[in-house]
Amino acid sequence: MANLIPWEKFEEEYAKSFCENKGAPALPFRVALAALIIQERLGISDRETVEQIRENPYLKYFLGLTNYQTPSPI
Repeated sequence: MANLIPWEKFEEEYAKSFCENKGAPALPFRVALAALIIQERLGISDRETVEQIRENPYLKYFLGLTNYQTPSPI
């Protein structure tokens, strides 16, 4: 599924929604959307989603993260 979504195509449009000099920087589009997909598919809370992503290398791959990237960006 990770290879089916044209992540780069949507990143530019997504980035237009945020102001560069206000608040914390936005997560990349792939991370934000993939986390929502994971949460919806697994039917879990925000905190459980973060925990699952931290523990599961397959979910990290889906988010476009390296297997050993710590701490998790979300």
